[in-house]
Amino acid sequence: MAIGAHPDDVELNCAGTLARCAQRGDKITICIACKGDSASLDLPSEDLVKIRSSEARASAQILEAEVIEMGLGDYCVDVNLDTKRLFSNAIRQANPDVVLTHFHTDYGSDHNNTFVLVRDATLAATVPRSTTSRPAIPRMLFIYMWDPCGGYGFQPEIYVDITETMETKVKMLNCHRSQIEWSKRHGGTDFVDFIQTVAKYRGYQSGVKMAEGFIALKNSSNIRAGAVLP
Repeated sequence: MAIGAHPDDVELNCAGTLARCAQRGDKITICIACKGDSASLDLPSEDLVKIRSSEARASAQILEAEVIEMGLGDYCVDVNLDTKRLFSNAIRQANPDVVLTHFHTDYGSDHNNTFVLVRDATLAATVPRSTTSRPAIPRMLFIYMWDPCGGYGFQPEIYVDITETMETKVKMLNCHRSQIEWSKRHGGTDFVDFIQTVAKYRGYQSGVKMAEGFIALKNSSNIRAGAVLP
């Protein structure tokens, strides 16, 4: 399960790894906290939300992944009891073994608070007395934080070779046409070139052509011996 703040965050940061997981037969769930209702210079929010949901589902279909949309507004990912229950219920719905999410010092409150909520809700999802509409998961889960955009303050401890799945990662990102255009017009960033550059750099660090980097969340509930990511 990959949990991102916005509809394109998963594709930008861990789609190559998800593709590797799908190749080995894993069931993939992509969970999106926000509707993506703000990142446009031209479209009204209600139209943008429909477009971004459609883009996210088209991307997920490439991996035959399930999509869970939490429906929060942009800049509305606050840490409170209601959002913890929302995240916990989504995690219970997916019933994963592994959760991938944001690094805790990524940019913006939506990203950073998503990490906090995933950290807390992943534990709560395993506790029967922490009630939501779905039953508790009867095991502890692994949590991995992905490389934040630009890699600021992040040195991966785990690398996944995505050389063979980079094409799939780009194909998934290209489904998000609205955001590719937005990023070029708003910040002058070419998203496809961006992810290829980061993957190549992480590949140089790890001795492969293309890689994605992760750090495992380390506490007594989340660390196990052996490799979990492909």
